[in-house]
Amino acid sequence: MIVDAANRRLVWVSGDQAAGERWLLRQLSVSQLAAGLWVAESAPAGIQPTPSGKVGRFLGAEYPLLVYNAHQGFHPDAFAAAAGTLRGGGDCVVLAPDPRDWSAYADPDKARFSCYPHDLADMHGFFLERLVRIWQVHPAAQAVEPGSDMELHLAAPLPTGFELNDEQQAAVAAIERVAHGHARRPLVLTADRGRGKSTVLGVAAAGLLAGGLKRVTVIAPGRAAVGTLFRHALAAAGRQGELVADTSIADGRLCFRLPADCLQPEPDGLGLVMVDEAAAVPVAILKRLLAASNRLVFSSTVHGYEGSGRGFELRFRSVLQQAMPQWRELHLSAPARWADGDPLEALVNETFLLDAELAGVDPGDAVTIEAIEPSRLVLDETLLRSAFALLINAHYQTRPSDLRQLLDNPDVHLWLARAGGAVVGVLLASGEGGFDAEMADQILAGQRRPRGHLLPQSLAVHAGLDPILRLRTLRIQRSAVHPELQRRGIGRRLVEQAAEWAGGPQYDLLGSAYGIEGSLLSFWHAAGFFAARLGVRVDPASAAHSLFMLRGLNPAGSELAASGHNDFQAGLPWALAASLGDLDSMLAAQLLRGRECSDLALSAAEERAVRRFAEGARQAATAEGAIWKGVLDLVARGSRPVRELAPMLAWRLQQRPAEDVCQEYSIAGRRELLFRLRLLFKEA
Repeated sequence: MIVDAANRRLVWVSGDQAAGERWLLRQLSVSQLAAGLWVAESAPAGIQPTPSGKVGRFLGAEYPLLVYNAHQGFHPDAFAAAAGTLRGGGDCVVLAPDPRDWSAYADPDKARFSCYPHDLADMHGFFLERLVRIWQVHPAAQAVEPGSDMELHLAAPLPTGFELNDEQQAAVAAIERVAHGHARRPLVLTADRGRGKSTVLGVAAAGLLAGGLKRVTVIAPGRAAVGTLFRHALAAAGRQGELVADTSIADGRLCFRLPADCLQPEPDGLGLVMVDEAAAVPVAILKRLLAASNRLVFSSTVHGYEGSGRGFELRFRSVLQQAMPQWRELHLSAPARWADGDPLEALVNETFLLDAELAGVDPGDAVTIEAIEPSRLVLDETLLRSAFALLINAHYQTRPSDLRQLLDNPDVHLWLARAGGAVVGVLLASGEGGFDAEMADQILAGQRRPRGHLLPQSLAVHAGLDPILRLRTLRIQRSAVHPELQRRGIGRRLVEQAAEWAGGPQYDLLGSAYGIEGSLLSFWHAAGFFAARLGVRVDPASAAHSLFMLRGLNPAGSELAASGHNDFQAGLPWALAASLGDLDSMLAAQLLRGRECSDLALSAAEERAVRRFAEGARQAATAEGAIWKGVLDLVARGSRPVRELAPMLAWRLQQRPAEDVCQEYSIAGRRELLFRLRLLFKEA
């Protein structure tokens, strides 16, 4: 049955998988089923299945019907994304086990986060228990058995012509004003999922390029995120395809760049910059773009798996206000693919907490901290929603799958900070390591890589801390504090509570791994953590190196943490001129602070060379080695502000060209740079 301009619904077909597929084939023809999106590893003859891991490539596409085979694994991210492709009037059909058995079902999707030595049987079923409870009473969900005579609904065919709605047309006009109007007046475009935001960006980009603009640069955390944008841009230009790559449109170019690409300037500039899913782009990169470009559009999804638009606003609004106070904001509220108030959208939001919002807080309330078991969270929807809202706000990479891992992973531990009943802080940690001798040897030999256990395996294989494989580490995966209560010690108290709990016989170390950033590094240093490894590659999405830090909880753990830190600092000066040449020099200075430099101490002759250089009696080129050691010593002692030391570190230790250093730190030129270096040595 084809339905025009109607709401969507979820048809929950429970029972045997084969019986459910036969029921579908009785309801609809193979050609009708094939026209929809069938998410599964296999499907009946004549229907092309899409594995859950590949659903992302269909973001932005539209289908009259969605079939999701949960017998073959219920992947929360894939389901949420697939639901966004279903047009108004179509049914979302879920083939699933009997509701009474589903929470205990050995769901294959659990294998993605069942860490060694656990198997599927060890995983909790709380996520599906909660899902069943919601679906059984939600008005958008209709439960049927394979013998039902319910008639399925197909969405009406797409209209032959493509038209933007009024909101979308206004958004395109606003983007055109950014391109052709007064400079330094960026647009912030926000929308919930399914409002056609990517369509607007693509149509606007194509129109501007066709009108003579030479370049539009799209920046996003991944190519998959902008496939829809590129497809609509090409369609508006009368072409087909969605290849996310530098593309000619008229006499201009539509270009794609990852956040990490923005660390280096481009000779001809970026033209009009569109930052898609800006909530998932580090604020440091957004600041660089504000400094380098005059015409920018920032877009962000407010509710959805793409990122937290609310978190983006809280983190970036003040930065934007300071840099370009005449910025404008536009919000798309009308759904583009389904009716306003669509029941299925409400069901998906509730199931995966995509619409979870931060609770209001009273700064005067006392804060208490307690450990929370997943079994309690699954029975307290208000508590679960409040905790997950904090994670979404603080961590742009939070996904529906994180909700499942929080509830079902037996290695996950959670602490909540509460004030006046509101959740104001959260710390999420997981147990890692503790391998036996045989497994540890196999890991070091490159023969095994057990699932999970990120921190011990990385530090053993890449940093030479072999003993960490035998020790037990509690890795802090995520921590967040309500933005209105930050810098009041709540985060530190959460860490200390976790340390107190873990410091018994069960764990030897606390650990943390994150994209290095100045305020985070200071926080973890203050909490007693020491750097043990810095990844040599920049993450394309976060544009940051990954830093691994440790804190000992007993003598064995403390000894290993100190050893790892000493080894890390010992090799850091050499790495700064090689694999870490692109590391922010101020971060490098923080990491080097406190280094024991007896292995690189200045000899008497080198001290004389540095002194004479400082007095202007010797040229830098004749005392390179001595100056190198001298700068390292200055940085390690940390007696001068990091801002003064960073340019010298960049120039002498990281071997960056003097011109680049002067430009980055607003220094007049090489002569001024030399003067500052001599002055630092004089005053040392």
